[in-house]
Amino acid sequence: MRRSILTLSFAATAAFLSACQTSEAPKAGNTPANAPKPGASASPSVPAASPTMDPKGGAPSAKLGELEGQWTGQGDSSIMITKKDSKYFIEIKKAGKTEKFEGVAQDDTILMKRNDKAEIIKAATPEETGLKWSGGEKTCIVITKGSEAYCKK
Repeated sequence: MRRSILTLSFAATAAFLSACQTSEAPKAGNTPANAPKPGASASPSVPAASPTMDPKGGAPSAKLGELEGQWTGQGDSSIMITKKDSKYFIEIKKAGKTEKFEGVAQDDTILMKRNDKAEIIKAATPEETGLKWSGGEKTCIVITKGSEAYCKK
């Protein structure tokens, strides 16, 4: 008996709620600012910017070219960044092990995914790397401040 009462009350509530929804177009002046425009898709979609384009407009950032090449890290570690088409190929050598990743440009940085974590490669001064081993080099890149950075010789 309780189930039939609950089922009936659920059905009545659903019918009431569906009856409250109207398909009328909103009247001028009563449309919220974030409401979809008539004829527009109900699901919001944000167009993605081209991964190699600067969102401020125009050509790819000139600073991205500076991130390419061979970089030396602490101990025997190194990173090689090369570009082919719109992708960046990253090869990191550390502790006798080599790992390869793909990345895409975003503004003046390269985004890559490593161990299911998004990471950013960006230009840095030796002070911005958070490491003291740079040996006087002035051109560096950093992935994780204080623990993973590379400089050019």
